[in-house]
Amino acid sequence: MIKKKHSLEKHGFSYQRDGRVYFMLLILSFSAGCLAGSLFGSFFGLDSVLNDCADVSEINSAGTLTLFFSYSRFHLVALFLGTSVFGLVMLPVLSCVKGYALSCTAATIISCYPEKGLVMAAVILGIPAIFSLPCFFVISIEGFLSSTRIFHFLRGNSSPKKDKLYSKFLICLPLLAAGTFAEIELIPYLVSLLT
Repeated sequence: MIKKKHSLEKHGFSYQRDGRVYFMLLILSFSAGCLAGSLFGSFFGLDSVLNDCADVSEINSAGTLTLFFSYSRFHLVALFLGTSVFGLVMLPVLSCVKGYALSCTAATIISCYPEKGLVMAAVILGIPAIFSLPCFFVISIEGFLSSTRIFHFLRGNSSPKKDKLYSKFLICLPLLAAGTFAEIELIPYLVSLLT
């Protein structure tokens, strides 16, 4: 009994340590994407940018469900990657692309609107990011842990099912819905005040 308890405590510590390591890897990948996006984003016109937000005309014509899927597309991909061994390689790449998309869009907005660009970028990207980024990293870390467990299982090693990928995703759904609502209702109003 004591040996089993010690083994569970050791596994819990290993799980937490791995989560911190994966978080650092995802943050580094995200930062590299942000750096690349900020360097290259000002060279693109607003029409050719890798948008991470919907245009006001798209918001008026698109349905709520479509906007929700657009808003949470990176989260859904992270969830999908976390269910396979490919998440070990592809989740840092996804984090880099997410950073690039946000930073490139911000740099493009700032370069197109020199006077109000910084405030517009903060409104258009910053408000949704308050809801989106924490959820993205939580789901990505759990996806990494799940992919690691699958990798160990495929190699024939025993790995207890301790990941919480689906439960963390379900916890994040209300936050993603709130971010979608902010993108539909709040951001167009704030942008109209700035223009």
